Amino acid sequence: MVRIITRLGIIKQELEDLETSKVDFKIGTIVGKMRAIIADDEVEFKSGDVKPVKIQNIKVPANHVCFLYAYAENSYGHVIAVGEETPLPLTMDREVDHATFVAALDGGIIKDDLLGVLILLPMELMKKI
Repeated sequence: MVRIITRLGIIKQELEDLETSKVDFKIGTIVGKMRAIIADDEVEFKSGDVKPVKIQNIKVPANHVCFLYAYAENSYGHVIAVGEETPLPLTMDREVDHATFVAALDGGIIKDDLLGVLILLPMELMKKI
């Protein structure tokens, strides 16, 4: 009997691992995670202000890119970026702890308010950066 060895077994295993891993959504063959951006501080603002807001830590695994969900989750404004004190390369585990918030209306944010949603998508680098 002849056994044909290909990458097919490896590919099937990778797909099975993805399907059983902790993912929150799938679009076609793309799987991802969604994380709530939750305020960890109180901030007052006026319409048009752009302010940093301390948020509850969100772990970003190595080799994952971050996207902000475009639907407005907070009636006072929008998160336009997230980050951490010391930016790390994409290839390392990261943990965001603050967001940049743009106010559309006068008001304030209190601790535990939902500010937005962060989408994490796994990726593979094809060449060294």
